This record gives sequence, structure tokens and C-alpha cells, in this order.
Amino acid sequence: MDKFVIKLSKENKLTTASNTISKNTMSMDDKSLDTLHVESPNKSTLSKPIIDTNRDPCQGKENAYYLLSNGFGPYQPKNYDFPKRGGRKFRSEWFISFPWLEYSPSKDSAYCFYCRAFPSNKSDITFISEGFRQWSKACFKSFPKHEQSVPLKESSTKIAGYNEAKQSGSIINKVNTQYNQEVSDNREYLKCVLETLLFCARQGIAIRGHRENEESQNKGNFQELLNLQKNFRYVSGEYLNEFLGYMANIVIRDIVDNVLIANIFSIIVDETQDLSRHEQVAIIIRYVNNDFSPIEAFLGFYKVESTDGLTLSLLLKNVLISNGLQLECLRGQCYDGAASMRGAYKGVQSRIKEENPLALYVHCNAHILNLCLVDLSKQISHVRNVFGTLSTLHNFINASSKRQAVFDNMRSKLNMKIGDGPSTLKSLSDTRWSCRIDALESLIFNYQVVIDSLENISVNDSIHGNIMSTTNILSKYLQSSNIDYSSVQHMTKATIQELSNMRCEDKFNMLWSKTNVMKIDNEICSPILNRKLKVPKKLGGGLKQNENCNVKDHYKINIYFQVLDTIVSDMKERFKENDIHILNCMQDIIVNEPIKYTSFQDVSTMYGFNESELKAETKIFNRMYKSLNTENTIQSKIKYMKSGDNAVGFPTLAKLYKLFLTIPSNSAACERSFSCLRRLKNYLRSTMGQSRLNHLGILQIERERSLNINNDEVIKQFDSSTTSRRLKFNNF
Repeated sequence: MDKFVIKLSKENKLTTASNTISKNTMSMDDKSLDTLHVESPNKSTLSKPIIDTNRDPCQGKENAYYLLSNGFGPYQPKNYDFPKRGGRKFRSEWFISFPWLEYSPSKDSAYCFYCRAFPSNKSDITFISEGFRQWSKACFKSFPKHEQSVPLKESSTKIAGYNEAKQSGSIINKVNTQYNQEVSDNREYLKCVLETLLFCARQGIAIRGHRENEESQNKGNFQELLNLQKNFRYVSGEYLNEFLGYMANIVIRDIVDNVLIANIFSIIVDETQDLSRHEQVAIIIRYVNNDFSPIEAFLGFYKVESTDGLTLSLLLKNVLISNGLQLECLRGQCYDGAASMRGAYKGVQSRIKEENPLALYVHCNAHILNLCLVDLSKQISHVRNVFGTLSTLHNFINASSKRQAVFDNMRSKLNMKIGDGPSTLKSLSDTRWSCRIDALESLIFNYQVVIDSLENISVNDSIHGNIMSTTNILSKYLQSSNIDYSSVQHMTKATIQELSNMRCEDKFNMLWSKTNVMKIDNEICSPILNRKLKVPKKLGGGLKQNENCNVKDHYKINIYFQVLDTIVSDMKERFKENDIHILNCMQDIIVNEPIKYTSFQDVSTMYGFNESELKAETKIFNRMYKSLNTENTIQSKIKYMKSGDNAVGFPTLAKLYKLFLTIPSNSAACERSFSCLRRLKNYLRSTMGQSRLNHLGILQIERERSLNINNDEVIKQFDSSTTSRRLKFNNF
């Protein structure tokens, strides 16, 4: 329909319609009528013709409906001198007798407004488009005949229905209103289901029950939560898996979108066995946002049949490709020390580097420290015996409820409260060395309780130290997701230096004095030297240790100094693996001044930076930084870089900062995801499918992102997934 504007002045609002229909349709407000205008009649000469060309019916039948919808009826000009044709002319009295009649001044013709607004195939075209001019037959023959015709009656009925609909609303509108209400109710219904499901997923609560039929007294956490409100449908396992998939995909899409903005990223991978003895691979992606903050995000658990280098590298590439991430943008990879991961020829890191040489491999620093401490316990027999005793004590007390009760009673007799310190003995772990310092501290704190408990059990039942504390600080520090290469180097060197400083008479004497106090407080006998061992005569004979060695010297030389020498030497040797030249060059550019020329050269060559631009930006940036800061650390420089518009003013240097921070230093994020895995797939949920496990893991580990899930988006995906569902439950 051609659109046009009808102009009508306020002064002529009521003079343009005199019949019943037009009175019903003249319901427009003043604001809408202000846009309509015709020439106002000259008040001094009312006989002057009033012509509104926009409402003239000769403009075409299409404009009749438009006029009707805007509140106008038939065009019936008053005070108009109708021209004569063959001695006869149109008479204004006919407007009263035939309310559907309208007149065209430009063609001196009559039309039917009703038929023009709602024409039918049987309508007389004379009254629609051609125009009626035979005035001699008008009043007595043609007009009455047309008024009795079926097409006009149909059009009149439609006009009446149209006007009624404008007053009370049409059936279609009522149907649409009811439909929209059903859609709104359905959406609110599903939102409640989704919110409850997301709550269970984020809290790690089991969703399904053992039996979920109507006769079951416990249908599981999810359905029981819903039943507190009302009865719900669409809560079967099939639908729940679908909902979880939609929500998890929204979280993954958010992660990927942020990675694509960062442009470069690193990967962290580790594997473990779940309760069903399936190998689960956790994949973490690390990127740096616009605030220069490193982010480690969880991409999911993936079950594999084998953990060889080929299988894991193919899995890793498939995950990246399926999420729209290019291997060319990979800048770092961090794994543990397993041969399948770090192997120089067939390991995952070497296979990835064959396709992308810029993907630097970093052996997890936390694992390196753990290996150093494991070596210590293996090489020093005294250390090995201490932890063996700790493990035996823990197993002995905890293996029996009676023994545990004895332990608790002894704590009560000594007036020891729960908040005062460790209330139980701690277990040991081969992979988490930090738990061993907890085991030592719990034994020392509960030493008297352990002694009294053992004495009671023996009668009634016939059947750390400073070195650990120092390395424990480094161990916890190396597990941070915000740590970078420079911080690792600095903290490791500081820990080695502190251990080296402990190898002196003063430190040992302090420890010896502390041990003597504990010995006296707990009435422990003084230590004695073991029987001196002799070397066989065939090997030369003599004693293995100094004959004049006393107890104190024995503990100092053969235990204390030996432990320190072993741990310092092992840490220096093992941490050399992560002493990577290109990272040292980047650290040199960011932190040091003056900067080695080779650092600029090597970094620019490897990563394609413009060397002259990088030098110029670094020089100016350092000058600006020193004018406002005295501290020269990477953390303070990063803080200054992200302040103001420095990142915009130094684009090449900002890229270098982000690249440096993108390289991971540990795989602790994977270890933390394994804790989630053990909570999700426990004894009661051992048959959980891989898809549900993966989606629940994403929603629980990425809790902050899952809070931002838009339920309307989930419902939209659910609604468009299958037509049979829409037919069954209307639309969402």
C-alpha cells in the first residue's frame, strides 16, 4: 500500500465527517490530528469549495483503509457547489440517505467508502475505482441497488467489526494476547527449572535420584527442590542434559570470545583417573585481558582411552579447533613431568611445537618443587623414617573408631579446644607436598595427646621443621594462577638463598634449643648415638663416622646440613629446566635497565616485533615510569602500563607485556579441577555420563561466568531445537 500523509487542520476536524461510521472513527487524539491538514474554509465565504485532495476517493482504493485506520470516514464535502452534468448534479442530501457514499470533486464522481476500504471479488468497480456519474439514476435506482448488494453488506459488516475491534479489541488480538500470556508463562516456568538446575550444578549437588517415578519418596535434589514450589514437567534426564549443555556452551562461548579478543593464549593440561577408572584430561586455557590480568579458564573434562603423546596432542588440537581457536595463536603450554607430556620427541609438547614453534613448553614449577622434596625424602633416611612414622600414626589412629575416640578423649582431658590448633592427625600425599608440613604441625601440636593415646591403647587394646615451612611457602606461591615467569624466578632464588643461609651454626643452635625445650616439656629422653658402624677389614677397616662425634654434632652434620645441601642442590638443578632464554630476554626488557641489545634482537626476531619501535617505546616508557616510581618490579610496571592510556601509547611494548604474562608457570588449575571432579563423580554418582560430567564441571568451576547466563537465551535455543516439543508445549 502506498504510504501518504493526510493533512487536516484542527479547525476542520469535525467538518470532514457527518455520517455514523465517520463519527465512530473520528477518535484520533489532537496530537495525531496535528499532522493532518487541509486548507481551512474562509470564514467570510463559506460557499467557496472545500477540497481535500488527499481524501479525494479518486486517489485509489488503497487509501480508503488507510483513512479508516486513521479515524476518517467517507469524504463528504459540505458547502460545495456541485457542477451540473446534462442538467443534473450531485446532491449533498444523498450523504444522509446513503452514509457509505462519498464524492470526488476532481472527477465529479461518487464512490462507496465501505467497498473501497474492504473490497471483495464481487464488488462493483464503478463504486470502487471508476466512479459513478449518472445522477439521473442515482437516488431512485443505482444507489438503493448498491446498498442492497451482498458485497456492500459484507463490507458494512467488516467496517462495523473493525470499529468494534478498535473499541474492545479484535478476536485476533485477544487470541494473540492469550498466546503471548502462555508464552510468558512457559518462559517463567522454564526459567524456574533452569535456575534450580544451575543452582545444583554450581553447588556440586547431585541432580538425579535413585528412582524418579511418582511412587519414589526421594526423587533427588533437583526434583525435590522443584516440588517445593509446584509440579514441573521437562525434568527428565534427557531434558536436563540438554539444558546443561546449553548453559555450559554459553559459558564456553564467553571464554572463547575473551580469548579471541586477547588474540594469543596458552594451554595447561593434566590428567587423572576418576572413580570409574576412566582417564580424565582437564584442559585449562590462559589468556590476558585488557587490564593485563592473567585469566585461567576451564574448557572441560575429556575422557581418553590412552594417555600417550599422540592421543593427547590430537585431543588438544581437536578441542581448540572445535572452539574456534587457532593453533597459530598458541604461545605457551604447561604440563607435569610425565614422559607422554614433556617428552622431547614424542611428547605432547614436542608434537605441538612441530606445528607451532612459538608454543613454549614450561614444566609446572609446583611439580618441580614437589620432585625436589620427594627426592629429599628418598635420599635422607632420617627424613624418610619421619614421614613413614607420620603415615603409620595417622593410619593407626584413624583405622579404628575406638582409637579415634581415645584420641578425642585425651584432647578433652588436656583441655584442648578445636579452635586452638589441628584437632586430628593429617594424612600424607605423594603429589601434594604441602600436606606434609600440615602433618608435621599436627603431630607437634598434638604430641602429648598422641603419647597418652598410645599408652592408653597399649594397656587397653591388645590387638619439620623449618625447612618444610620454608619450602611450603614457595609451594603455595607456585600454585597461584596470577604468577608469572619473573615472579617464579625471583621467589625460587629467594627460597634457595634462604635455605643456604640456614646452613650455619647459629640457625642449628636455635633449632637445637627449641628441640630441647620440647623434650623437657614432654619428658622425652635425650637422644643417644647409634652403635658406631665399622668398615669391613677387607675394605680397609675403621669406623664409618668420626669417633669424637657427639649427639649434637651428629644431628648437625649427618641430618641438618645434609638435608639443606640436598634440597638446595636439587632445587638448583631441577629449576634449570625452566630457565628459558627467550623468557629471560622478555624479563630483561620489562624489568632491567640497561637492557641487553641481544634481548631486543632475540625477542623481535622470534615474535615478529619491530625492533626499533620496541626499543623506542621501552626507553620512553621507562623514563616516564622512573619519574613517578622508585620500585622496579614487574608488578609495579604492569600496574603503570594499564593506567591511563599507556597501553594505547605504547602498543608494541603492551603486546610484549601481554605475551609475557600469557606464558603459564604451573598446572595447579588442573589440580584444582580434579578436586571438583572428585566431588562431582563420587560413589553415588559413579555412572554419570561424560557429557553431563563435563557440563557440570564447567558450570561449577566457572562459577562467576555461570552467574551471567541469560535464561532467555537458553530457552530460545531449547525452543528452536525441535518442532515436536513446540507442538506439545506451545512456544517459549
